[in-house]
Amino acid sequence: MTFRERLRESIRRMGLLERGDTVLVGVSGGPDSMALLHALWRLSAEEEWNILAVHVNHQLRGKASEADQAYVESRCREWGIPCDIRRVDVSARLRERGGNLQDVARRLRYDAFREAAAKAGADKLALAHQADDQVETVLMRFLRGTGVGGLAGIPPSRPWYGMVLVRPLLPFFREEIEAYCREEGLHPRRDESNDSLAYTRNRLRHRLIPQLAEYNPRVKEAILKLSLLAAEEEKVWERLEAEAAEEVTVRRGKGEITLDVSALGRQPLALQRRLIKLHLNCLVKDGAVEIPMNAVDRVLSLAEVGTGSRLHLPGNLEAEREYGRLRLRRAEADSTDPGGDALPLAVPGVTSLPHMGGAIEARVEERPLAAGELSGRWAVFDADRLEHPLCARPRRPGDRMRLLGLSGSKKVKEIMIDAKVPRRLRSRLPMVIHGEEIIWIPGLRRSDWAPVTNETRRFLYLMWLSSEEEE
Repeated sequence: MTFRERLRESIRRMGLLERGDTVLVGVSGGPDSMALLHALWRLSAEEEWNILAVHVNHQLRGKASEADQAYVESRCREWGIPCDIRRVDVSARLRERGGNLQDVARRLRYDAFREAAAKAGADKLALAHQADDQVETVLMRFLRGTGVGGLAGIPPSRPWYGMVLVRPLLPFFREEIEAYCREEGLHPRRDESNDSLAYTRNRLRHRLIPQLAEYNPRVKEAILKLSLLAAEEEKVWERLEAEAAEEVTVRRGKGEITLDVSALGRQPLALQRRLIKLHLNCLVKDGAVEIPMNAVDRVLSLAEVGTGSRLHLPGNLEAEREYGRLRLRRAEADSTDPGGDALPLAVPGVTSLPHMGGAIEARVEERPLAAGELSGRWAVFDADRLEHPLCARPRRPGDRMRLLGLSGSKKVKEIMIDAKVPRRLRSRLPMVIHGEEIIWIPGLRRSDWAPVTNETRRFLYLMWLSSEEEE
């Protein structure tokens, strides 16, 4: 069976492409991508595929980068394949924002792929990752401390921005692909950076794997088989994870997931680990960081300790234990500064407090209102005792409040601790003040100021209308 026949058979077996698909192929000019483009093009008439190409010039290798682009353009013209050239300036992005060169290049490359795919109306984006890439990926994850799921390596297909990203060459090793290039006279480009031992993947390729082959000459086939077995078992685990997540997950928000600690603890330890890893991976932007198992174990340990403990994790993530909850979030999700200035409240009227996550509505009535006539969290005062404008501000260090029904005052911090308000939310709860005196903390306590009595003729209702749903 020829290379192309085997490729067509594996595409059909894995369900990667369908008849009539518009397929955008990412082409660097190297052996893998050129073999993929050529083979798909040669099969396209029979399979009725519409083959397009996209080349991303990272502008990192000077004349060599320009020669790569020229080579891809020339081959595409020769074969009659439309080719979209995208140029990205990796060096400029690094100067502006810093970061890891390979990671920045990857992000810009995939952004370019997405733009080209949208322009072409592609059904599938085909990339040329092959079996050696899979072996190297599995080894890299193993060395970094992955879980069993990480051994599945690169998936042959996955949903991606409304289309499907496919990797038809995963069953083929580099030697087979290069032999196909020679047979077809493709003369692909060579990237000298693939020989640099500065990169972990290259050191695995040129040093570690040859050493492992001394113990088992078919070590690459063994690792590839392991990844296939792990991928099959992951399908079973995914069903178990989905069922357990329904019980454990309390809330999913933008950049944040909240778990029930007790429900998590009732799961088998293996499933606890998988649930933590699953949720952390959901929070990592673009899947750019692989969450190591030592980070997962640190989060599980955090779930067993007391309230207020916090962890910083890879991928700019954080985990925090708050009473019976475990919060996982992107670090930037909690960066809003509520500000310290007092904002006058409209009485009557609605005052928006966006930095505190809601609004306060004030109503002045000449009769008591039933609970059904009110919204959100509310408190009522004697309106005729209003001497100063009402304002709202965040909590300040040393704040105290005179509580209704108690003599003396109490620290606001202690009031919040008693009410089990999570530390990260304490600065977002508004302090409603009359003059310099705190008279109400929505949802917690009101002060002894202006209580309603039999002598009250006008009723001041304050309602906190939260735009955030917190359990």
